Amino acid sequence: MFDKKRNYEGVKAFLIARVSDPSQVDALPAQILRLKEYANNLKMNYELHSFDETAYKDDRRKFQKIVDKIAQCEGVVVVFDKIDRFTRDASSEVVRILKDRVKEGQLELHFPSDGLIYTKNSPACDKTKLDIGMVFGGYYSSAISDNVKRRIEQKLHDGEFPGKAPIGYKNIDLPDGKKDIVLDPERSEYIKKIFELRLSGQTLRSIAKIMRNEGLLSNTKHPKPITKSTVENILDNPFYYGTMRYNGRLYQHRYEPLIEKRIFDKVQQMKDENLSICQKNKANTKYIFAFNGILKCAVCGCSMSSYYKKGHIYLKCSQAKGKCSNHASEVEVMSQVYEVLDRIAISQKIIDELIEDLKNKHENIQLYYRNAIKEVRKSYEEAEKKKDLLYEDRLSGRITVDEYDRIAKRIQSEMEELDAKLMNLTNNDKSFEVDRSYLLELASKARKIFESSKPEQKNKILKLLFSNLEINEKRLNCNLLEPFNTLSTMSKSRNWLPGLDSNQQPRS
Repeated sequence: MFDKKRNYEGVKAFLIARVSDPSQVDALPAQILRLKEYANNLKMNYELHSFDETAYKDDRRKFQKIVDKIAQCEGVVVVFDKIDRFTRDASSEVVRILKDRVKEGQLELHFPSDGLIYTKNSPACDKTKLDIGMVFGGYYSSAISDNVKRRIEQKLHDGEFPGKAPIGYKNIDLPDGKKDIVLDPERSEYIKKIFELRLSGQTLRSIAKIMRNEGLLSNTKHPKPITKSTVENILDNPFYYGTMRYNGRLYQHRYEPLIEKRIFDKVQQMKDENLSICQKNKANTKYIFAFNGILKCAVCGCSMSSYYKKGHIYLKCSQAKGKCSNHASEVEVMSQVYEVLDRIAISQKIIDELIEDLKNKHENIQLYYRNAIKEVRKSYEEAEKKKDLLYEDRLSGRITVDEYDRIAKRIQSEMEELDAKLMNLTNNDKSFEVDRSYLLELASKARKIFESSKPEQKNKILKLLFSNLEINEKRLNCNLLEPFNTLSTMSKSRNWLPGLDSNQQPRS
């Protein structure tokens, strides 16, 4: 009960009105009204603080700052409307700080709607009442949290995104009170153009500049011009082809896609390869460098990127893992490639045998990829069926929530691994077939052909000849692929087919 004997006139008081879930937002004004009425009746010298933690992320931090301020005061009163407004987590730092100040006799806690004043000298029954109130508050908070998680889980399973729509889409309220996400007629076409510009070779910075010039603004409360980071986020968001990312997991959504998945995958492939685009003399001119996507930094393992400067091409570490000074000029690296090419020589007879061997290998590789893709897709479909059946077991009560979360997490992890494997299989470039006459020219006049080729063709030749190309302090580390490694070795000994037995069979 209230301590009617004490005179609170002029006593410093902090009135705290607080809501932490959407169902209580409408109750905040009523809280404030009751707290003011209580303080005025006792003639307290109060200051009011209200926190809507459902709408503003900063409000929880502001609440903590107010508590820290209160902890520095002496002989003050802190008023919450109810115990569960004080906290729903009996182990929270806020509870510990304020209860410690109460024990020191420097603070009183008042809960008008619960008829409780908690002081240093409160009887055991009041302490018990406070503890029970916090336990029930904690239970209520956990129950609300569980319900929110279930609602979100159901939405995700139904293909609904439980958050703010990405730029290009917008959240709307339907006549029946439900919410939906639809294409934003003001921005959706810009999103398509951003992907098209990226595929054409435009840099993130140039795309952002184009979008700003065309008037594209963000879909925030206060729209702002598009930045480079905004463009990067758009290009990395699978939402635009039909998959939503939530808490690090991917789900199929039911909204109209803006692009095809193959376009998204191609953009990701460009990102992974650190595709370098330069503009020189003429705007929007695309340059393809000989070492694009195949040269690594031997110091830190990142990709080496190419760039033009004063009419020359240079290579530098992309520094994706941190600062790295590894660099070289393309001329320095290319001279070392020529040294390797000079060691390759081959006869007409060996050419014929090698072409047959490579042809068989190519056919086997293509067969492997077709079968592998088929198996991965089959496994993915089976995993999806397992997930659907698991969800039905969860709804029917055949398994617990914890069991569902544990198994669903494992299945989702398997699906993500399969999806990544499928992407890798479908994106792997196996289209560069070896032509008989081309291989003959390449092997017999390797350096001459390579020198006269365009950068794009040089890039393909380097992929055909080498693996694990790395640069370390301007020195090239590389491994020649077969059969060119053998050809290089044999060019020194002039012994083309050593150790042949009497029963030669073509390799599988």
